Amino acid sequence: MNPVEAHWLALEADLADYLAKKGITPSCRAGCFACCHGLVTLSRLEGEALLPHLSEAQRSRLLKEGPRRLALLREGKDDPHFPSQFFLTRTPCPFLEEGLCGVYPWRPLACRGLLTQGDPRLCEPEAGLQRGHFLSAPWRMARLRMEAVWEEEKRRYGFLVLGELATLLYLLLSGFPGERKEAETLLEALGIL
Repeated sequence: MNPVEAHWLALEADLADYLAKKGITPSCRAGCFACCHGLVTLSRLEGEALLPHLSEAQRSRLLKEGPRRLALLREGKDDPHFPSQFFLTRTPCPFLEEGLCGVYPWRPLACRGLLTQGDPRLCEPEAGLQRGHFLSAPWRMARLRMEAVWEEEKRRYGFLVLGELATLLYLLLSGFPGERKEAETLLEALGIL
């Protein structure tokens, strides 16, 4: 098992333990996918761990969606409201399949840590972010795991690449360079660095 998959499994165990000890039952359920319209951040290392689990149809969707997301990121990267504006467009995650996560066992750490015990309708883009709606402890637990993966990526490659899920996976499928200078050159040429 690679280190990222170990973090996925460890976070699941940590979350289950935390929720059980606190007596919290998340209202998140299969078919509840409002949060699947936001921008999801992941690192190259997490993306590389996810790629082998993708079907041909999922890869095809990424190759189609990637250039569109690149264009949106290029236009909105300096706008602090861009993530919220993107969420309001209700653009689904490329892995959202008939209301379900098509990569659920391999979903990113950022997705795993976003939980609520509140009314799922408050997760809808139009509801606006309600303070305290999402559980803070699961998010912090996921964030610690993300930071550990980022440190592993720095050790492995000598630098860290964080990106939006569809865009970064598209770049990885298209042959993202392993060396820092080539990666920076590519990202600058694409207008997203």
